[in-house]
Amino acid sequence: MVVKCGEAQRPMLMEYLAKEGVYHAFLMADIENYGFDKEFQTVYGDWNGENLCGVYLRFYENLILSADKRGVNREFLRQLFQQWQPEVVMGKLETAEQVSALLSSYQKGVKTLYSIDGERFKGRKRITLSDHVILKRGKPGDGDKIHHFLMEIPEIRALYTSKKMIEDRLINGDGVHIFLEKEGRVIAHANSTALSSSSAMIGGVACAPEYRGRGYASFLTAVLVEELLSSGRTAGLFCDREEKENLFVHMGFEKTGLWQTLTRPKTGTKAGKSRRPSYLPVYNRLYHDIKSGVYQKGSLLPGENVLAAAYEVSRNTLRQALTILCQDGYIYKRQGKGTYVSYDCQKKEEKGICNFLRTCTKEPVRRMEMDYNVGEPTDIAREKLQLADGELVMASNNVYYGEKEPIGQSFLQIPIRVLKEEGLKEPVKEDQLKIWMDQKIYEKAMAAHLAIQVIKADQQVIPYMKIQEGTVLLYMEQVLYGADDTPIARIKYYFLPDKYQINCRLRS
Repeated sequence: MVVKCGEAQRPMLMEYLAKEGVYHAFLMADIENYGFDKEFQTVYGDWNGENLCGVYLRFYENLILSADKRGVNREFLRQLFQQWQPEVVMGKLETAEQVSALLSSYQKGVKTLYSIDGERFKGRKRITLSDHVILKRGKPGDGDKIHHFLMEIPEIRALYTSKKMIEDRLINGDGVHIFLEKEGRVIAHANSTALSSSSAMIGGVACAPEYRGRGYASFLTAVLVEELLSSGRTAGLFCDREEKENLFVHMGFEKTGLWQTLTRPKTGTKAGKSRRPSYLPVYNRLYHDIKSGVYQKGSLLPGENVLAAAYEVSRNTLRQALTILCQDGYIYKRQGKGTYVSYDCQKKEEKGICNFLRTCTKEPVRRMEMDYNVGEPTDIAREKLQLADGELVMASNNVYYGEKEPIGQSFLQIPIRVLKEEGLKEPVKEDQLKIWMDQKIYEKAMAAHLAIQVIKADQQVIPYMKIQEGTVLLYMEQVLYGADDTPIARIKYYFLPDKYQINCRLRS
């Protein structure tokens, strides 16, 4: 019997998968890192009485398989494929081969699985990076150029079809992408993936044809292997080259077994008509209905059964459309409550200088709480705000709440002279100060400097945001400038990534 899994099934799933940890690296990492409540991931378990005998995991448009000697549950998979056609199905050779009969048009691919530990690793090959070639570590915003490069490599493009998946991994820190760049173009790439507490896989190892033979691919692979081994993890990868031509074997990797992929054909149906995703028509209709105001900002969308019937699609197809609309920032989900509209068809375009915590939230901000004081600034704040010796600032931690919990935090520093120039004399009333911290300071600004990065929560935000240490946050720092190009505020923002989508238009 196949059932959709949740936290209650996690111990049994991990115990089952750990029996063949090398083969199950992707399954273990996805469950460990993403759990059971993500839109892009669903975990199914196949039980024979009280014994777990198979696991099926949908990750974006891919399906990862595992089954014991009893084999896959063909009836479950037959029903699943009637509602959803995965881009890639993958698993241990003998397991994936059982599925090929159900997906007869899919293209088969077999790769050899290799693994390595610290005792076998032979170290990094020394090379010289010249001609303006730069080693870079992927960061949010690099997804587009990484995806473009990978799509130019026929051998691996099928595994990286989702640009959104790559960008999400860069934002969430799920593995590492490193690459060599020359004049703004990626010329070689490698990434770690399936990152769990005990293991990880190396993937996406490739070099542009005109730069091959220079040791770039082995160099990038060694950088990642060193990082994984130093953290106590084992490393695995797939490759189908003969041993004499296999750079990974020369580095110390040893053959473990065989892995198969089934890839959906891209050329279209037998009738010659081009294929397009089944969710696209319903996505377009929902998009235009939201844009035109059929569903207003803050309103609860009808349930999935009602929407599926209204738009004449299956629930699975509808869910794919809703997932992308959520990623695009038009809707958001509240656990146990349903799906709400975040797009405001009445909203005018925001200027580039705004309070992102107020204007770019997917769900309504219900309240803002302040914790402020007047005092001397830090040296870095003094420099960025161009303060004179002895000049004081108003500093405030502002926490923004959604329905119940904090969804974002800002830390503002405003020179006291700026408040005095606007007629706010000490002691400033809290209501007046709230309006300034939340709105007026942005209206006064004529220019801004913005820096963005991804961080993990520390003591600067944990007491205010009520989150665990290490939670991934989107962090932005903004310095606002007045009419005379003098700094008037320094603002640090901390966003829960799934609660915000930053939208603004900047003009020179």
